[in-house]
Amino acid sequence: MAIVIPEIPIKDKLTLTVPEASALSGIPYKIVNAAVKNGNLAACYAGSSTVRIRRSDLDDWVAALPSDWC
Repeated sequence: MAIVIPEIPIKDKLTLTVPEASALSGIPYKIVNAAVKNGNLAACYAGSSTVRIRRSDLDDWVAALPSDWC
């Protein structure tokens, strides 16, 4: 019998991958990825090579963006 792990909806996740953070915030992937690489958006590796962004850090970063960021 296989173990089935239920999929958690993106809106309920506490940590997000860069593509998930991009989709959730509506900010293009390239900008979110550059913010992580430049140190403007905190990220961790959570035991793997996948970059993870805490939901609270993403929310704070988006709130700090100027209204004319694009």
